[in-house]
Amino acid sequence: MKDILLVFAGGGLGSIARFMVVKLFKSGQSIFPFATLTVNFLSCFILGTLVMIGVSKMNLSESVKLLLITGFCGGFSTYSSFTFETVELFKQGQQGLGLSNIVLNFALSVSGLYLGFLVIKALG
Repeated sequence: MKDILLVFAGGGLGSIARFMVVKLFKSGQSIFPFATLTVNFLSCFILGTLVMIGVSKMNLSESVKLLLITGFCGGFSTYSSFTFETVELFKQGQQGLGLSNIVLNFALSVSGLYLGFLVIKALG
């Protein structure tokens, strides 16, 4: 139960952080989604920093990992997990799987969003 609460708290904080970044960009109202781009970059940066420095050099506890990596980064942007997994595939010499992960994540995400639009439209 403690693990669930840690992920929940981190996810909530990540979601609030994402909301605040989006609010900062609302004033410009650009056609390009700079807020999402910024959040995705920051989330990947945070995850990379935590994994490369925090986990390997500071031996963070499992509770801190759940709070920050699974919770905060997951709530801030799932893109960080996708990116980390893709980079790991490339580091392991799995270029085909890495490219497949990129293509499939993009294609399925766009398709899923569009399908959701179609379902809502069909339901009226």
